[in-house]
Amino acid sequence: MKKSIKAMAMLACMAAGAANADQVFDFSYTFSDGQSLVGTLTGTEVAGAGGAFSVSGISSASITFDGNTYSGPLYAGTFNSASPSAPWNFATSAAVVSTNASLNNFIFADSADPAGNNVTNYFYFVTGTTTPSGTGTSEVLAYNTNTGDIDADNPAAGVWSLTAVPVPLPAALPLLGSALGIFGLGAMRRRAAVRQIHNQF
Repeated sequence: MKKSIKAMAMLACMAAGAANADQVFDFSYTFSDGQSLVGTLTGTEVAGAGGAFSVSGISSASITFDGNTYSGPLYAGTFNSASPSAPWNFATSAAVVSTNASLNNFIFADSADPAGNNVTNYFYFVTGTTTPSGTGTSEVLAYNTNTGDIDADNPAAGVWSLTAVPVPLPAALPLLGSALGIFGLGAMRRRAAVRQIHNQF
């Protein structure tokens, strides 16, 4: 019995650890003119209102725009219109990437310069504040200077998607589940044997 309890506790701990670990997310944006951008990022899911979620602690990202992959690494940041000389904040967890497009405030760029210098590839989605272009309160822009690919929406009227990539169970979980089944089967057989002996007297 004690072994079964310990095994179940280990199973619960492993499952909790898997739930809180960094995971991979797919994202995409289709501009109003039909051009599309797709990418992946790694971070931690944070639950929001109404079933929405955001991703924090973004540690890596990759982007393909109009069939061309951005050179990297890419840094995640956010836009601050109150700081015009250095509007991009690349501090850890600054970027707001959400399934709710109206909450998005992020940039992925191949330079972490707050002034936006030395950037050759970037994609930003800014809402709820004065936009980088200075007009409106929502704007999306993708630019790859290596290929000349560029597109923008102001306002952000395209289609945004952010989904979590399913996480496979850790390899040890099926083994642990099998062990629990074996423990349970053994306990049932022992109880049956005790009953049979008891019935003989």
